[in-house]
Amino acid sequence: MAQSINFDDGFKSYEINGDPQRVIRIDTADYGLIERLRNAEKNINAEMYKYENIKIKSDGSADVDDETAADGIRDLGGFICEQFDYIFNADVAKTLFGNASPLSTRNGVPLFERVFNAIVPIIENDIKSEQKKAEARIKKYEAEAARFKNSL
Repeated sequence: MAQSINFDDGFKSYEINGDPQRVIRIDTADYGLIERLRNAEKNINAEMYKYENIKIKSDGSADVDDETAADGIRDLGGFICEQFDYIFNADVAKTLFGNASPLSTRNGVPLFERVFNAIVPIIENDIKSEQKKAEARIKKYEAEAARFKNSL
């Protein structure tokens, strides 16, 4: 049996809309998260541009009885789910969206955008907090290095 190595990996658990059955674990202080978020946003916008002529119902389905449109909506929804998994470096899309299309709208705002709007402030706060902690740690070592240099 393998031994376990335990350390704080930085991951935090979040219930989705207060549902204990829908929990995601993400490292909100992962500096790579911001880059992946920006890349995914560009990727999603580019992919959505390909489907700009397809009318989408509020439930995220195609507005026309066109098989091509339905396939496009399905493919676009799948792509958006893949991008969310990419952003968080984990399988989070199923937990975030359930069986709903990430294109489903409420008050004209797609589900995936509402999720972005809820998660981004959390990420920003955690990264700012981590930066402050890192700065304090760096200052401590800079002071120790200065004391060592002065003692020579």
